[in-house]
Amino acid sequence: MAYPDDLLVEGERVALYSHPHWRICVGPAAVFLLAVAVASFAGAVVRLQTWAPFGWLALAVLAAAAVARWTVVPLVRWRSTHLVVTNHRLLVREGVFSRSGIDVPIHRVDSVRTRRTLGERLAGCGTLLVDAGGEEPMRFADVPDVERVQALLHREISRDLERRREAAVEHAPVERSAS
Repeated sequence: MAYPDDLLVEGERVALYSHPHWRICVGPAAVFLLAVAVASFAGAVVRLQTWAPFGWLALAVLAAAAVARWTVVPLVRWRSTHLVVTNHRLLVREGVFSRSGIDVPIHRVDSVRTRRTLGERLAGCGTLLVDAGGEEPMRFADVPDVERVQALLHREISRDLERRREAAVEHAPVERSAS
C-alpha cells in the first residue's frame, strides 16, 4: 500500500514508503508462541482438577491479556509506523490512537548518516541519522536496507538542489546593457 496521496502536495511523488524492519515482529511472535505453550501446558495440568473449567477460563484470560499486550500492540504499532521519502520531504508518522509525525523538507537536510550493529547488518537494517540543522540529529531506528535509504535521500537532495538552481536561473532578473 502506497502512502496516502491526499497527504502529498501538488507535484510531490513518493520515492520510498516503508515500515520499520520486520525483525521488530520477531519478539511479539515469540511471546505469542510462548503464551500458547505455557497456556497449553498449564491447561493440561489443570484438566484433572475439579475446578478445571474455572482454571481454563483464567488461563485463557491471562494468555489473551499477554498476547494482546506483548504481541498485538507491538504489531499494530509496527504496522502504523511509516517512513516516507518524497521528492520534497522526509515524513515519519507513528502511533495508533494518538499519532505523531515529523516532516523535514528535503532542502533542510544537512547530512544523512547510518549506523549498523552486527545484528542489524545480519538482519539487513540499521539506524538512520538525519541532521536537519537542529541541535541533535533525528534518529530513525530499524530502517530496512538503511544504506539504500541513505542513497535515495542523497539523490532526492541533489535533485531538489538542481531544481532550485534551475528555478533561480529562470527567475533571475535579466541584465540590460546600457548603450
